[in-house]
Amino acid sequence: MGTAAFASAKPTKRTLRKFLNPHALVLLLSVCTAEGLYLLSMYEAFARVSPVYVTAIKRGGGLLFSAFASAIFFNESLTGRYLPIAAIVSGVVALCL
Repeated sequence: MGTAAFASAKPTKRTLRKFLNPHALVLLLSVCTAEGLYLLSMYEAFARVSPVYVTAIKRGGGLLFSAFASAIFFNESLTGRYLPIAAIVSGVVALCL
């Protein structure tokens, strides 16, 4: 739905000019580079290991990273979240054994 909305919006030169701002351009290129490295490493992992393991590690690692990143960057409390985090980590480790 988002793609259809963007395609029907027909961006103008004025709206696209916002991306030529050096700060926005650096951020955009950084995100594209990070996404490219992420996809290349995931494809390499799929080639070397069973996709079941890669998917489990990706999902469990993402949850673990987001929990700790929220505590570090947004000062959110992890109180009451230690047991679910431990369950996710132990589940991913159990799948990989």
